[in-house]
Amino acid sequence: MEEKLVPAHIFFVKWFIRIRWIAIVLLIVSNLTVNRLLGITVHETAIYILASVLFVLNIIHRIILEKLKKDKGGRVIKKIKQDIHFQIITDLIILTLIIHYSGGVENPLFLFYFFHLIIASSIFSTFQSYLYAAFVIVMAALIGLLECFSVIPHYQLEGFISHDLYQNTLHIFGAGFIFACTAVLIVSLSHMIIHRSIKSEETYVRTNLELENKDKLKNEYVLRLTHDIKGHIAAVLSCLEVVRSKATGPLNETQEEFAYRAYERTEILSGFTRDLLNLTRKRLKHDSEFEVFSLKELIEKVVAHVQVLMKDKSINFSYYIDKTVLTITGNPFTIEELYTNLLMNAVKYTPPGGRIELNIKNRINHVVTEISDSGIGIPREELSKVFEEFYRASNVPRDIKTGSGLGLSIVKQIIKDHKGQIWVNSEPGIWTKFTFLLPKNVEEKQ
Repeated sequence: MEEKLVPAHIFFVKWFIRIRWIAIVLLIVSNLTVNRLLGITVHETAIYILASVLFVLNIIHRIILEKLKKDKGGRVIKKIKQDIHFQIITDLIILTLIIHYSGGVENPLFLFYFFHLIIASSIFSTFQSYLYAAFVIVMAALIGLLECFSVIPHYQLEGFISHDLYQNTLHIFGAGFIFACTAVLIVSLSHMIIHRSIKSEETYVRTNLELENKDKLKNEYVLRLTHDIKGHIAAVLSCLEVVRSKATGPLNETQEEFAYRAYERTEILSGFTRDLLNLTRKRLKHDSEFEVFSLKELIEKVVAHVQVLMKDKSINFSYYIDKTVLTITGNPFTIEELYTNLLMNAVKYTPPGGRIELNIKNRINHVVTEISDSGIGIPREELSKVFEEFYRASNVPRDIKTGSGLGLSIVKQIIKDHKGQIWVNSEPGIWTKFTFLLPKNVEEKQ
């Protein structure tokens, strides 16, 4: 947690230094112009001296910052906070002197005190924030009261405001009360907002860790379950192979066809289970999962599996792969899952005798894939929702009960992991087309 806090504190130190340079320039420029252009008198010499002090202090703060950047010790945050304390206190003292030499309570620069209170509230504890509020109130009160009772001289802002305002006791105490209330309220509100923000961030981090742990448990469960299923499927496949090979006796034509179908479906299921095992192992190991592979060979493997289902529904299927599409870099397991999900989806929602097309085209830095079907389509107003988890279009027939509603959300996540893009177009009752882009080398997109 400390390593995350350091950059935030360094940011505030840099911000103070940057703002101080601007303040120095504005002091010098305003000192030169207000008297000559606006006819407003200020104590020019004192202002120039204070600008010079601010300049020297800023150089010192810059040197301290460079040293703090190199400090790798465990006390680095404490040192940064000490420097911020030093910066805020010196700034407030110099601001008080600037106000004193340029009109005292007549000068609206009093409002600048509040900037430091807000920053202090965002960095320090509640107690320290209120200490700063008290310090600011004391500094402002000293100017007002000491000038009011002529303990220190008053430098009037000729040509800007009434000269006797600083001697008006009612104004001094009234304005002072409002100033004090505003200072306390700013600290209170700032600290409350920032405290809630920190609490929300802590809750987010804690929830994220819990989700990661649950995801790990889920993957471990899937791994064990899939491993057991694989064993049972292998046993079924072996039995079907014995029947199909007629080792147990001759089969008539109908029996042979059903044995062949059962064997083909079980072999597909075995392949899915094997791939799921590989994918789950990779997720548990947190591998980068990217490698160079032949997209053409992967597509041919997916098509061979899905064509069995298309044959059962008498779907007319055609596919084209650009000859220049050779190898790409990515996760072959998830990309296979991507194509399988989209093609299975097309088969599911395309009526018997329909048509499905798969086209893969080569571009300079990416591969374009189009998967279209003559299925039930998607209502136009629902197109933006198709990639949401558990989404099912309102026009899906009731007799189609298969599917968890996760297929397209998984597709979207795979595309995102590969820094690609996907979109869908459809005409309800006529056609649907999914188009997606996959970079040829996802690692160059990192």
